[in-house]
Amino acid sequence: MSLRVDTSLLTELKAYGHVNVEACFNCGNCSAICPLAEDASFPRRIIRYAQVGAKDALLGSRELWLCYYCGECSKTCPRQAEPGEFMAAARRYAIAHYDFTGIAKALFRNGPFNILLNLLLVIFFSAFLLAFSQGAGFTELALWQFLPEVVVQASGVGAFLIAALILVVGISRMSRAIVHADRLPIVRPVSTQRTANRWKAAWLTLWDQVLGHRNFRKDECEEDQTRPWPFRKWFIHASILFGFFGLFGATALDFLFKPLGSWVPIYYPPRLLGTVAGVLLIYGTSLALNHRLRRRDKYTLHSHPSDWLFLILIWLIGLSGFLLEIAAYAPSPASWAYPLLIFHVALVMDLAVMLPLSKFAHSVYRTTALYMHAYRHKEAVEHRPITAASA
Repeated sequence: MSLRVDTSLLTELKAYGHVNVEACFNCGNCSAICPLAEDASFPRRIIRYAQVGAKDALLGSRELWLCYYCGECSKTCPRQAEPGEFMAAARRYAIAHYDFTGIAKALFRNGPFNILLNLLLVIFFSAFLLAFSQGAGFTELALWQFLPEVVVQASGVGAFLIAALILVVGISRMSRAIVHADRLPIVRPVSTQRTANRWKAAWLTLWDQVLGHRNFRKDECEEDQTRPWPFRKWFIHASILFGFFGLFGATALDFLFKPLGSWVPIYYPPRLLGTVAGVLLIYGTSLALNHRLRRRDKYTLHSHPSDWLFLILIWLIGLSGFLLEIAAYAPSPASWAYPLLIFHVALVMDLAVMLPLSKFAHSVYRTTALYMHAYRHKEAVEHRPITAASA
């Protein structure tokens, strides 16, 4: 298969992270030691794409998203080429390429601009919400009279719709790149077996990888095997994931079933779900931030500004949400809850708008790539010729 070569690719990748793959002499040690490379050859193959300038092959690689950056490859690289950090930088580059707006490219390449844009968005959303706020009465806490819940819901839905549009286009561009790199027809004949393979691949991706964290839980991906499971990287990641989606689910249920502005007890199911999810979110982000501050392993040695910003943003959302919950159930009204509500909602709207343009986008792109990888594997097994050895 011929490859389109882009001689500027390696130089461009350097703007997305700590890239030093010029030092790589293609020994293959990184792929040999990788605990997830049983049916693939990353990071060696992806490094080679970057070295020869094969941009289309890199952007269309499913293997790019199979890596969870355990750091084993970087720890054992004889040339200190940092293959794990290169893979992270290549994923940022891919997200920027899939984004048709061009904003993600600017955010990943320029840390100060990333911080400034998020600050401006929080200020803008705060001013927007304040424009709709009503007079605050302090005889009792009336958060949703101060800030009409209809305004919050309508604004949140609008922000998520904008993000969804950008993300759908990005996923479409990514999927086409992968299909092209795999040399598969975009439209394939429908068959019962192919439909079954799609459902099996979707189930394996959702259950094993997204919810079960199967690859993340591999013992080889944990540097300290004696560390208790609540402090292992896979559980920290799972806490952030389940915490965020738990809060999203609780908000959606609240939106669908709770009368506007009504007070509910702590044991109200959506509120209870939100409380548990909030605990998980703060726990996971606090430990993740602590690990990055301490730079305790290869995974946290070269933290990118987008990683910091994402973790700080969702930590602030979780913390401000908990403080609002304390204020809602406190025996006396807390006047500080009113400005905190504005700040909390502005942070959520900022996160929603930035979803397809930030570190958060990788979770959606990774899930899509994992599904396509699982489906391709099942198709290959179904159509594998029977030989004397396999019969």
